[in-house]
Amino acid sequence: MITVSFYGNGLAANNTAAVLRGREGVEVRGPYGRDERDAALRSGADVVVIATTSFLAQVADDVQTAVEAGSNVITTAEEAAQPWANDPAIADRLDALARERGVTILGAGLNPGFAFDALVLTVCGAAPEVESLLVERVVDLSGFGETVLRRIGVGHTREGFEEGKRAGTVTGHIGFPQSMRVVAERFGVEIERIDAEIEPVFAERELCGRSITVAAGETAGFRQHYVALVNGAPWFEALFTGHLVPAEIGLEPRDAIHVRGPAELHFFAQPGLNPQSGTAAVLANSVRRVVEARSGWVTVGELPPAVPR
Repeated sequence: MITVSFYGNGLAANNTAAVLRGREGVEVRGPYGRDERDAALRSGADVVVIATTSFLAQVADDVQTAVEAGSNVITTAEEAAQPWANDPAIADRLDALARERGVTILGAGLNPGFAFDALVLTVCGAAPEVESLLVERVVDLSGFGETVLRRIGVGHTREGFEEGKRAGTVTGHIGFPQSMRVVAERFGVEIERIDAEIEPVFAERELCGRSITVAAGETAGFRQHYVALVNGAPWFEALFTGHLVPAEIGLEPRDAIHVRGPAELHFFAQPGLNPQSGTAAVLANSVRRVVEARSGWVTVGELPPAVPR
């Protein structure tokens, strides 16, 4: 029997808990809200899933508390997918603590954690050589909660979007540098720098999602373009379009991986990976592989594929 405790009472935690409750040999505790922190983090569960925030610095103390209680940790914080890309001091400290306690820490989800890293590495396995990569996603954002939507850039005026970018309160989707570095590490290449752009997409009429209504002229989505350079040239490009109603801009959810080289590969998933059910699946399918992994902070690039078992 594997015990799994959930800290965070949002969509990711509840959807993942529902998947695990349907599996034999798993006991689910929670999900617990922030007012139940000790129950969630200090229980000594085999695995603690922390699904509260995107940012490494904000989740670090929670990870530490769970590790000190003897639990393996999976966190949905996008910056935790490759923590050394954000804060080497935090990453080194928690990696050392996890090794000392004999447990594992993993940052995982659908993106990062699968679409822009684990799946990319799998597709590259069928290529004799990889010269560069282009990964594209079109995502239907309508299922996200309002807090997340406003933070990533939905529901703003043009001025509000630009001010949010400057202030760091509008971020777009987080996690591209982490995914790029996970892939680069497996290839043994060093990324020199990562350039990033984000631009708003405005609604031409009123649009509704599960938790938000956007007026005409407000942001209904955004486009992001990240480029990782190796040896002075683009090596990994990431294109991400998120929208409340992708059909409004002539798109439908899709995922595409283009491997450039002597024998080019083009991999497509259409319709694209669902952000809610896909995240829950990756998290649920990571429980056993985290229990079985080496101690310390690991990335999805080091682990076997996530599978339901």
